[in-house]
Amino acid sequence: MSGAGANPVGPWDPEVLERVRALHLHAREAVWGLQHGAHRSLRAGHEVEFLDYKPYDRGDSLRDLDWRVLGRTDRLVVRRYRAEQELAATIVLDASADLGSVPAKFEIAVRLAATLAFVVHLDGGPVGLTILAGEAHPPAPLPPRRGRGHLARLFLALAAVRPAGRAELGPALREVGARARSRSLVAVVSDFMEDPAAWGPELAALVRQRVDLRAFQVYDRDELELAGAEPVRLRSPETDEELPVDPVAARPAFLEVRDRWLAELDRALSTHRGLRTPVAAGSDLAPVLARFLAGVT
Repeated sequence: MSGAGANPVGPWDPEVLERVRALHLHAREAVWGLQHGAHRSLRAGHEVEFLDYKPYDRGDSLRDLDWRVLGRTDRLVVRRYRAEQELAATIVLDASADLGSVPAKFEIAVRLAATLAFVVHLDGGPVGLTILAGEAHPPAPLPPRRGRGHLARLFLALAAVRPAGRAELGPALREVGARARSRSLVAVVSDFMEDPAAWGPELAALVRQRVDLRAFQVYDRDELELAGAEPVRLRSPETDEELPVDPVAARPAFLEVRDRWLAELDRALSTHRGLRTPVAAGSDLAPVLARFLAGVT
């Protein structure tokens, strides 16, 4: 499920160190883009436990009023809750060869994974990383933990990974679901260019654990629009198969297939209480992060 057999790159490698510094910089810039670093706690949108009632006082949120109690007793009371002590998070990065076929798409995927991990770290929660396919990264997932040292290891893994192989989302999500903590967060960063019927049923393992599933679909605009007018040969990095295509002639049928695939993708996710957030290659991650923290697509 994680990369096959490639050894981790040493922390002294100059290129990897430069990529680590760049990932830290991009992550901080994305957080600073949310009102100069202020951000809503991940726990705010997460499941909380009902504690008790208290009499309504001026200034209390009307959203917490219990209207059923008011109807039965004519008393204004508000519900009080106890937040979860922590929200463990697992970032799942698709590092397949297909994702790397457009360098900007792979770059935004790695930056997004690093930024999500950084936000969870700032929030005080344990964060882990699972890399699907790829090469030159740790052969085993990094389990959710706290601390700057753990975050540094996670960033090193992200800086070292190179796209290669097939992600195999179905078996991967089954394994992630088996390891996920109850009521935790799983954020999958992928282009999801696999048949949803092959991996959608595996999301049931996450549902059983009451996991908050976020799917970040990275994409290249030209790729999804089949842009261009000149005939091209499209090649799959995973299979080396080539297909000659006339974009002008093929575009209407291509867009129809694309829309049907996106609908199937949304259906597979929503059936298992997952949320999809599209992320364009080269886009600003601050708005993406804001939607993530707000819990909406």
